[in-house]
Amino acid sequence: MISKVLAATKKIHPILRQIACFLLALAIAELILANRTPGFFRSLSMATRTGFGIIIPLYSILLYFAFRASNRIGDWLSASFTVALFALGLAGLWASGQTQTTVLNGILPLYDAQSYYIDALQLINGDRFSTFSARRPLFPALSATLLSITGYNLMVTLGIFTIIAAYACYFAAKEIQKTHGTEVAVFILMILFLFFRAHSGVHMSENLGVALGALGFALLWQGAARKNLTFLCMGLFIATLALNARAGAFFMLPLLILWVGRLLKEKQKFGWKAALWGMLAVALGFALNLILTRLLAASEGVPFANFSYTLYGLASGGKSWAYIFSVHPEVLSIPEPEKTKRIYQLAFDLILSHPLQALQGSFFNWKMLFSDTWYNIYSYVGGENPIVNRLVRWGLYLLGATGIYSWFKDRDDPIKSLIFVSFLGVFISVPFLPPTDAYRMRPYAASIIVLAALPALGLEFILNKLGLKKINHSESLAFTLQPALFAFGLVLILLSGSLLLKAFAQP
Repeated sequence: MISKVLAATKKIHPILRQIACFLLALAIAELILANRTPGFFRSLSMATRTGFGIIIPLYSILLYFAFRASNRIGDWLSASFTVALFALGLAGLWASGQTQTTVLNGILPLYDAQSYYIDALQLINGDRFSTFSARRPLFPALSATLLSITGYNLMVTLGIFTIIAAYACYFAAKEIQKTHGTEVAVFILMILFLFFRAHSGVHMSENLGVALGALGFALLWQGAARKNLTFLCMGLFIATLALNARAGAFFMLPLLILWVGRLLKEKQKFGWKAALWGMLAVALGFALNLILTRLLAASEGVPFANFSYTLYGLASGGKSWAYIFSVHPEVLSIPEPEKTKRIYQLAFDLILSHPLQALQGSFFNWKMLFSDTWYNIYSYVGGENPIVNRLVRWGLYLLGATGIYSWFKDRDDPIKSLIFVSFLGVFISVPFLPPTDAYRMRPYAASIIVLAALPALGLEFILNKLGLKKINHSESLAFTLQPALFAFGLVLILLSGSLLLKAFAQP
């Protein structure tokens, strides 16, 4: 019977087969999220949401065999198990009624999440975003589209965001598997999940940042493997949108542009033409974000206005983003955009008068990134046992150091150089992106795949030395449009949906 089904699938067009695969995974996710009865799946979902010591290793083994299965069966199993994993994490939040910083009882949005939610509803009803969502309009724009489609159903909307992130991470894992094997792909996928599970079900921009960040990196990975300028530029464009959706490690972008020029160098020289195309791709991403801000948000809104708070904290020696309001409470009464301009002026004056404080703040942020605290680079990798958590995190540090050594030994390898340059961009961004400003690396959502890829590079190096990793290189560069099509569709929905809502909604 199974052989007949497999024979039948050979006659189906690959894109149609992928659509069928997507629908199957979607149906499984719907069954998980709609299940409200107590029992095995309820306990499983709660363990998947917060557990680590047992559930994560077991599910990693399950995913490993699913990804290792033959092509067609492997596609069906790996997609279904990946989407099911992300759905279980969301179902665990709803089953437990957990309260977090920006969500009450597992569903009600609080603080920033509430502001995004209200602005999304305002757009549906013909109004503009507030100055809050003007900082990062991509997420509330897509949220408004999904809320409109689902009839204002917040739970369904959050479920769709989770499935989008699940498929984005799945596509990234499939691209990685082609060139670096199943072990590396599943390793990165599980770290992506461990980060995302704390944010699934929370109406925050991390949902879109993780999805676009994974898709952008998947396209860059494929472009590096094939040395294809089209995929590299599309990857830069999607990565730029990810960093606009969830502001983060922006210094990645100029370094990646230089990396593209070096990768596609012409006659032993720097590839200026390729770098120029990369610059245009990044500029297009920023332009799109600015256009959405001007069309959908209040006219006084300022993109990335809250970065001024962070800069003042850095200039003050590593203080929090809220420090400006305790030192200069008068800025609270200043309307935008004058408020942001005033805070920037205060920050630059402080840097000029006390430059060593900014340097002190930078070292403090780097120290916290590699500490054994709530704010370290892998603080989201763990669960109920603090000893296991500490061992795993130090293991990831060692793998990351091994990954850097692996790049140093083979600096001309396109994938290794992509990972190292991306990590260097994240590292340089740390002073301007304090880990202490949000829990468990939340500001790094758009580049969390980079932090997963570096220790994965170390894992690959060790497996190669032990002779335990084998790849069929005849299929390693097989052409695929999966992440490109998914990214294009997501951007199209984002643009067309939100702009149509603004054009036709009645206040």
